Amino acid sequence: MKSTAPWAEKWIWAALILLLPITSMPLIIRLVRSDSVAAPSALLLFGFGLVWFLPFVRHGGFFPKVTAPFLGFVAVAITATLTSNFYVIPDEKGLNPIFSQFSALVTLVIGAAFYFAFSLWPAKQERLAFTIRLLNWTGCVVLVWAGAQALAWYTNFGYPQWMRDFHELFSAGPLNRQRVLGFALEPSWLAHQLNMVFLPLWLAASLKKLSWHSWRVSRFTFENILLVGGVAILLLTLSRIGLIAFLVMLAFVLLRATQWASRKIVMKIIPQNIQPEKTAFRWQRMVTLGVFLGLGLLYLGIALGVGWILSHLDIRTAKLFQFDFGQEDPVLYYARQINIAARLVYWQAGWGIFSQYPWLGVGLGNAGFYMPAHLSNYAMGLIEVRQLLFRSDALLNIKCLWVRLLAETGIIGFSFFLAWLFNIGMMTYSLEKHSRQSISAIGLAGVFACIALVVEGFSLDTFALPYIWLLFGLTTAASIIVSQE
Repeated sequence: MKSTAPWAEKWIWAALILLLPITSMPLIIRLVRSDSVAAPSALLLFGFGLVWFLPFVRHGGFFPKVTAPFLGFVAVAITATLTSNFYVIPDEKGLNPIFSQFSALVTLVIGAAFYFAFSLWPAKQERLAFTIRLLNWTGCVVLVWAGAQALAWYTNFGYPQWMRDFHELFSAGPLNRQRVLGFALEPSWLAHQLNMVFLPLWLAASLKKLSWHSWRVSRFTFENILLVGGVAILLLTLSRIGLIAFLVMLAFVLLRATQWASRKIVMKIIPQNIQPEKTAFRWQRMVTLGVFLGLGLLYLGIALGVGWILSHLDIRTAKLFQFDFGQEDPVLYYARQINIAARLVYWQAGWGIFSQYPWLGVGLGNAGFYMPAHLSNYAMGLIEVRQLLFRSDALLNIKCLWVRLLAETGIIGFSFFLAWLFNIGMMTYSLEKHSRQSISAIGLAGVFACIALVVEGFSLDTFALPYIWLLFGLTTAASIIVSQE
């Protein structure tokens, strides 16, 4: 499909990708009047839609079948939001539910636009490679800037004025003590973009021994170097959920490596002439179990060592290893110690909303109006909850994608979303088995992104951040390439 202005679409696409790490630019905040997510890439996406997407649809462009559940989810979310106005929405801080609904629907449209843009435009081999190379260079810029922040802090325990002035051009959030945040609003958002976009690409390319760039440093590819730097920056964000998400990705890699190693070891240990077959099978099971246990203990030791190191760098991480069974309610006490008690009560309130409106939920953007009525007595003892309830003009936030989907779109919307995610997971698994190395690497990156989303979904619940959608879009584009071939 030829565009009316290929040079324009390519330049807009390149600028869109280079601006992806910026999540809350002050200039864009003033323009769109949003106090958090104000990404300039979303505005460029609108321009890209005018230049490329509208001609694409006009000339008979189509959406791939894998996107059908997602389109169903969008339809259910819109239906749930419209029908929610027939409910008696509680009054909360004098805020208008219509405005909240509109804002939530806009974020959904932005997320869907990112997904379809990254699914359809790169659906040609040269465009896909061009996009991934741009993502690599964008990630490199992020690592350099985040590394400069870390260097400034750990050498002078502060930031020079030029760095603060430069940072204020791109982020509404202040530079953090001890924690790097790149161009994002806060460190956890930097960890989120690393886990959902950059680290899966770099880890998959490194495991598949592939590079989208021709130059190397000795035997190391550009992706190898970026992977090492990305892991270091992820650690310096001190984002607990971000670290857990990456560790789960590594656990998946280790599980596969353990399966491969156990087969190799079993083949060498077990004599090939053991008779009868039942005896050989018994030997194989015993040796395989022993190998798994041995490697499992090795991995546990490494994990404990990493945890010990992190506990000496961040007091919040140190509290992860301090569980007190002597408390009246040790679980809630532990949650309060590691500063996640507020999130637990938000999730509990969201579950209460879902229990009351199980089929379609209360509509996008409306959960905050219902949450105060579903807060537990324990929640009122938390300082954060009281401040948000009585000293803030903002609505409470569930802060969990999975609970928000249940509360605002019900079991129907939640099922459509999971069906789409299941389709993506099966598609990425299939792509990884492809004989072409580049397609296989994209498929593996998509598997890592699925794993990361499951974990990251317990921390973020907005659709507007583009990072959820990028790799799922690229894997969809890769599947289109494969199907066309």
